[in-house]
Amino acid sequence: MSDVITSFACAKINREIRVGGRRADGFHEIRSRMVSIDVADRLEAGPSDTFDFVCEAPGVPSGESNLVVQAARALAERLGRRPTGRLRLRKSIPVGAGLGGGSADAAAALVLLVRLWNASIDERELVDLAAVLGSDIPFFLTGGEAEISGRGDVVTPLPDEPAADLLLLVAPFSISTREVYDTFDRLTPAPEPVPEGLEVKSSGKFFGRNDLASAVHAVSGQMKTYLRSAREFAAEAGITGSGSTIVLRGATRQATSALAGRHPESTTLKARTLSREEYRRNLFGPGGSAWRSPK
Repeated sequence: MSDVITSFACAKINREIRVGGRRADGFHEIRSRMVSIDVADRLEAGPSDTFDFVCEAPGVPSGESNLVVQAARALAERLGRRPTGRLRLRKSIPVGAGLGGGSADAAAALVLLVRLWNASIDERELVDLAAVLGSDIPFFLTGGEAEISGRGDVVTPLPDEPAADLLLLVAPFSISTREVYDTFDRLTPAPEPVPEGLEVKSSGKFFGRNDLASAVHAVSGQMKTYLRSAREFAAEAGITGSGSTIVLRGATRQATSALAGRHPESTTLKARTLSREEYRRNLFGPGGSAWRSPK
C-alpha cells in the first residue's frame, strides 16, 4: 500500500487477576494488574475509496467477527461517515493465549483510522467507544502498568516499574475466554467480592493470584503439566488472564531449551515489559496521539 501508516499493537500480561460475581450487565466484576509487553502485531492502514481488511494468519477471522473490522465500523458510525481504507494485520501475538491480541489490534485500528480519516474526537469519547467494543480495549489505549477494574473497562495508570525480562510458554491451542468464565461460574457459584487491594502491591512478588486459573485447568488439563514444568525453571510462573500462556519471571538460562525439549509442541517467546512511553511510541508513533480535539 502507498501512503501507509503503521501501528504496533503490543500484548499484555496479567500480573494478578481477581474475579467476583456476575454484574447486572452480564459481565464479571474484576480487579487486575496489567502490564504491556513487547510482543506485538503490526497493523497497517492506507487510503482507499472502499473498506478492505486482510489478515492471513491461521485462525484469525478476516470478516465482520474480527475486532479490527468492528472497531472501524463503530468509529465510522460515531463520526457519521462511511468506513474507508485498506487495513492489513500481521500477527505475532498468539491467538486465544490470554495476551489480549484481539483487543490490542482493535485499539490500534482506532488509532490508525483517526489519523487516516483526519478525524476530530476527544480522548474520553474514544475510550468510551473502545469500552463498548470490548472490556480490555481501553487498557490498550493507555498501556504500560495499570490497575483494571469494573468489568475490565476502568483503567487506572500506575507508575512504571523497572523493565522485567520474561519468558512465555505458549500452549499449542487456544482457550475460549467465554468458556473459562462459564467454567469459573460453575466452579465458584458464590465468589467473594473482588479485594480493594491486590497482592502485588505489597507482596514483593511479580505475580499475584489468578482467580481464573482453576477454570483454565478445568477447560484444559494440559495446562497443569505446562505450569508444573514452568515452575521448575523460574523463580515465579503463572497463567496470564484466561488464556493458554504461562509467563515465567526469573527464568533460568536453560529454561528455553529445557521447555522446548520437554514440550516440543509448545512455543517459547522471550518478552520484556514496556513502560507507558515505550508502549505509546509503538501504538501512536513518535510524538503521536490517537485523537484530535474537536474544533
